[in-house]
Amino acid sequence: MPPTFDEIVASLTDAQREAVTQTDGPMLVLAGPGSGKTRVITCRIANLIHQGVRSHQILAITFTNKAAAEMKQRVAAMMPDQRIWISTFHSLGVRLLRQYADRLGLDRNFTIYDQSDRVGVVKAALKSAAIDVTRFTPETIQGAISKAKNKLLLPHQFEKQANDYFSQVVAQIYPVYEKKMRDANAVDFDDLLMWPALALTKDEEMRAELDARFRYVLVDEYQDTNKAQYEIARGLTIDHPNLCVVGDPDQSIYRWRGAELRNILDFERDYPNARVILLEENFRSTKAILRVADHLIAHNKKRKPKTLYTAKDEGSKVGALLFETGLEEADLVAQRIRQAVEAGKRHYRDFAILLRINALSRALESAFTRQRIPYQLVRGVAFFERKENRDVLAYLRLLLNPKDDLSFVRAVNEPARGIGKTSLEHLQKYAEPRELSLLAAAEHVDKIPAIRGKAVTGLKAFALMMAELRGVLEATPDEVMRQVIDRTGYRRMLKESDNPEDQERLANVEELITAAHQFHAEDESRTIADFLENITLASDVDGFDEKQDCVAVMTLHAAKGLEFPVVHMMALEQGILPHERSLMRDEELEEERRLAFVGITRAQEELYLSYARMREFRGQTLYAVPSMFLEELPQDGIETSDLSSSGGRTSPAVNTWRGSTAGASKGWYDTGFSDPKASREHERPEDDAPTGYEVGVMVHHDVYGVGCITEVSGQAALRKIKIRFSSGERSFLAAKAKLAIVQPT
Repeated sequence: MPPTFDEIVASLTDAQREAVTQTDGPMLVLAGPGSGKTRVITCRIANLIHQGVRSHQILAITFTNKAAAEMKQRVAAMMPDQRIWISTFHSLGVRLLRQYADRLGLDRNFTIYDQSDRVGVVKAALKSAAIDVTRFTPETIQGAISKAKNKLLLPHQFEKQANDYFSQVVAQIYPVYEKKMRDANAVDFDDLLMWPALALTKDEEMRAELDARFRYVLVDEYQDTNKAQYEIARGLTIDHPNLCVVGDPDQSIYRWRGAELRNILDFERDYPNARVILLEENFRSTKAILRVADHLIAHNKKRKPKTLYTAKDEGSKVGALLFETGLEEADLVAQRIRQAVEAGKRHYRDFAILLRINALSRALESAFTRQRIPYQLVRGVAFFERKENRDVLAYLRLLLNPKDDLSFVRAVNEPARGIGKTSLEHLQKYAEPRELSLLAAAEHVDKIPAIRGKAVTGLKAFALMMAELRGVLEATPDEVMRQVIDRTGYRRMLKESDNPEDQERLANVEELITAAHQFHAEDESRTIADFLENITLASDVDGFDEKQDCVAVMTLHAAKGLEFPVVHMMALEQGILPHERSLMRDEELEEERRLAFVGITRAQEELYLSYARMREFRGQTLYAVPSMFLEELPQDGIETSDLSSSGGRTSPAVNTWRGSTAGASKGWYDTGFSDPKASREHERPEDDAPTGYEVGVMVHHDVYGVGCITEVSGQAALRKIKIRFSSGERSFLAAKAKLAIVQPT
């Protein structure tokens, strides 16, 4: 039996109870890590239902499918017969675009293009516009278009503020990109937010209709909202300002994709009557782990201060582990995990390895394979990115949206139908001036003299087959998938191949059918269109299976919202965490510190921070500099262990972050080869201006430690340099400063 509402409320803390029961008006819930924010949101929904609010009048928005699914399960356990609209922002955007497609000038069967599709459209736009941009990649241009959309800038608005060469190039491509997207009846991820946001600000009838429908709106992870998401939340709560946002400025880690920290910092300015509730009690981590996290994040200036506390035990100190190399780090961390499991102290699923970037996982994967340790890389939709699965999905997308030329090009010659590149170019030349899709043009291939022979037969057969297959779209997702794989000849192509790898590809394609069947079994109202939408909107963490007994390996960004008994944060080195791109700007450095804070607070019982003296990275073997964040941790809360093969040899890699200057010399931080000139670095005449001091260069000072040069001015003996250290900025005369240039990893 589900719990009564009184039982639900009785289980809450005072702060949680206030957030749950104060239902009307705007509310900001500042929820520290592990403070039960999901519990607050779901209990708040239960309370609204208990108070007589109808379920269809409640909208809850979060950031991942995994979080949305968890909320649905919790609400269902408390209120079994209620169906609440709980979704991600992007899923909400899809539903609104499909519902209001006619009003927005869209066909409701639009395709959602993923990242690789978007880059493909940019390439086509560059070709169509006859722009040669050897200096910029299509990925870079697509990224700029994405940022413009996150700021709700349409092509003509972006053009007005394009004040440099790169922006002017993007301004030329952006409208061409948009036309190609509309011609294909396609939208990208950013459109799923931009179009509803603009509609809510410009279409008062639509806004009022939705505002009246959703009387109570709850937004999770509000600190990660961008401008478009902010406008959606605001637009839905003007007439009925019952907006409850839950978040933590200290966990805002998505600035790189448009998140605006000020959305949560300025909530009380936007809603002057807002009630603010602090959830400061942590139910996840030990006191030792929490103290380290609190000490680190206190170095940030842009935040809303709060004091985290927990009733849990003190626990063991946070471990700082030094290794000789990155390979040694991977091997010994793997060994420690295996030994703990073999001793019966842990299960493999108790461990998480958190990395700043995915590229660092290679050494770990090798170490786990050698030591036969089961692991899973949390990288979301990797299975659906396989070539054979993308081929099948292209058929399905084209069935649903015949205007999808990208899917046509991918599917039309898989399996081979004698349709070459030249024939496709002729087809394109015929289609464009007539404003036809490639599939529609293929139906008229007899009217294109330049296309001859097998290509004519192949294109006619393909167009006919696609028309016939459209008749199976009403079947269950797995049956549609099965029909496509069989009737297109794709299964036969793989089955009859002599290439042993094609048998594995066939297994992957058949697993796609299984995935579609399981998707439909969860909710029998789901269609093949829903299946494709679910795949496209999946995030990294959606691919994480917590029930598997294996070590989880993921980026710090993917770890958001998760928790593990034991966490290893690896490669805490300057240039990696914090990332080298962040060292020049305070706001980016603060975000890196928040990212470290998120990683630390994933740990429930044990936390290990590791770094190496030397790391092979990006094709180079370099001596590493310990992360500046290590210097910011409370020394009485850290237990340092030198596990390097050199066994305790004095070096800056051991001592720099602990405030010691022992052994500090340029040679330790260079490329790994001894430099006889390094020992004479400080023997130059004082009136000589040293070379090598440029903005962005990392240097080591005997007193202040490692810092980044942020400004260089003056000439010769009067040359001045400004350096940002973890303790603040300092200025020096270059000729007199005792500095050693550091080579970051």
